[in-house]
Amino acid sequence: MADELYESLNELLPVASVVHIALGAMALVLVHRSSEREWNERFAGLLISWMMVILGIQYVFSTLIDYRIEQLGTDTVSVFFTYESIFYSWMTYGQSALESAFYASIAILPLIYPYPLIQKENVVKVCTLFVLSVALVLIPLDIFTEFSFRGVKYLLIWTGYVVWTPVYLRFLFGEILYEEEGARAVSSVTALLMLGAYGQTYIFWLQNITGISSVYYGRWVVEDFVAQTFLSSSVSMIQLSLVGTTFLVIFLGESWRAMSRGFNTLNAVVSLVFVTGILWYLLTIVNFGDAESCVLTACQAWDENFVDWYVFTFQVARFLGVPLIFMFILLNYNMVDTGAEGSKMITRIMVLLLLLVATSSLIEMIQIILPIPEMITSALFAAGVVVFIGWEERIMDQIITETSSAADSVKELVGVAEISIQDGEYRFFSMAMISVVCYALLIAILFDSMGIHN
Repeated sequence: MADELYESLNELLPVASVVHIALGAMALVLVHRSSEREWNERFAGLLISWMMVILGIQYVFSTLIDYRIEQLGTDTVSVFFTYESIFYSWMTYGQSALESAFYASIAILPLIYPYPLIQKENVVKVCTLFVLSVALVLIPLDIFTEFSFRGVKYLLIWTGYVVWTPVYLRFLFGEILYEEEGARAVSSVTALLMLGAYGQTYIFWLQNITGISSVYYGRWVVEDFVAQTFLSSSVSMIQLSLVGTTFLVIFLGESWRAMSRGFNTLNAVVSLVFVTGILWYLLTIVNFGDAESCVLTACQAWDENFVDWYVFTFQVARFLGVPLIFMFILLNYNMVDTGAEGSKMITRIMVLLLLLVATSSLIEMIQIILPIPEMITSALFAAGVVVFIGWEERIMDQIITETSSAADSVKELVGVAEISIQDGEYRFFSMAMISVVCYALLIAILFDSMGIHN
C-alpha cells in the first residue's frame, strides 16, 4: 500500500515534464515571430516560455529521482542502492540547479509586466545580466550548502507578491471606482499571473494565514535528509503569511468586482481556489495527528484519502493548472501573434495538446480513486480525441477569445516611456537562457563526478 501511495503522489510528473517542454518550445517560436508587439509584452512572453522549458527539464530530473526511489529495495541492479546515494547524485543536483534557474527568471517578470517598473532602453540587457549573475552564483552555492538554504531562494519570487499586488489593486479600483476603460485587462492579467506563479500554494491560503501549515513544516524538517538553517526556516514562515494575504486580496477584489460587474471565469477560478483552501484547512485538522507524529513520536503514514486529495488539488494545480494559465495569458493578452503566417498551426497544436493532456491526466486521477476498468477510460479518452479534432475550430475560437493588450491599457491610463528594443536583444536573452540551462546541467554533472558530498 505504501508503494501505491507513493506512486500516486507522483502520477503526473512524467506528463508534466513533456507538456512544459513542448509548450514552452512552441511558445518561444510564436514569441520570436511576434515582432509587432509592445516590448514588455514580447519580453514577458519570452520569459514565460523559458520558465516553462526550465520547469519541464526540472520535472525530468524529478521523474528520474522518483523512479530510482521506487527501485530501492528491489532486485534491480543499480548504483543507487540507498536514498543517500540518490540525494547526493547528479539527478538531485540537476533538479536543484534548474529550480535556481527558474527562480532567477521569474524574479524579473513582475518588474516588466504588466506595468514596467524598469523603463530604460537597456532593460533587456539589464534583466539578462541579472538572470546570468543570479544563476551563476545561486546554482553552485545551493549545491555546496547541501540545499540547507532552500527557503532563502524563495526571496527571489517575492517580487511578485510585492509588485503585482499593488498593481492589481490600482487597476481594480480604476475599473470599479473611476470607470477607467481598459483597466480590467491589467487587473485580470495580474491576477492570472499570480495564480500561475503561486496557484499551487494558494490552495493552502487558510491554513497559511492561521499558521496551522507549520505542522507540515515540522514534519518536513524531520523527514528532510538535510536540516534547513534558521534563516531558511524563517523565510519560509514569512512566505506563508504572504501567500495567504495576497490570495485574500485577489479573492476580495474579484468578489467585489463580481458584485459590481457580474460573474466571469476568473471569478469562478478564484472561488474554486478559495473553497479548496477551506477544505484543505478542515482536512489538515482531521489529519493533524499524522502530520505531528514525526515531531512527537515516530512518523505515521498519511491516510490514503489524504493522499488522493493531495493529488487532485496540489498536483493538478501545479502540473496542469500552471501551463493552462500561462498559455492562456500568452494567447489572450497580445503576447503572441496567433494570426501570423505559420503561427496559427503552432497555436492549434498547443491548444489541442493542452486539452488532450488535461483530459487524459484527469481520467488517470479518477482511476486512482474509482475502480474503473482501463477499457472504459481508454474509450473515454478516444471519444475526447474525436471531439477535440472534430471541433478544432470551435474550440480554438472559445479558448482564444478577443485578445486585449494590458500594455496598451497601461500606456493610456498611467503613461510609460516609449522604448524600442531591437530583435537582436531578444535573441541575446534567449541565448543567455540556453547558457544558463547548459551551465546548470554542467554543474550538476561536474559536482557529481567530483563527489563533493562523499
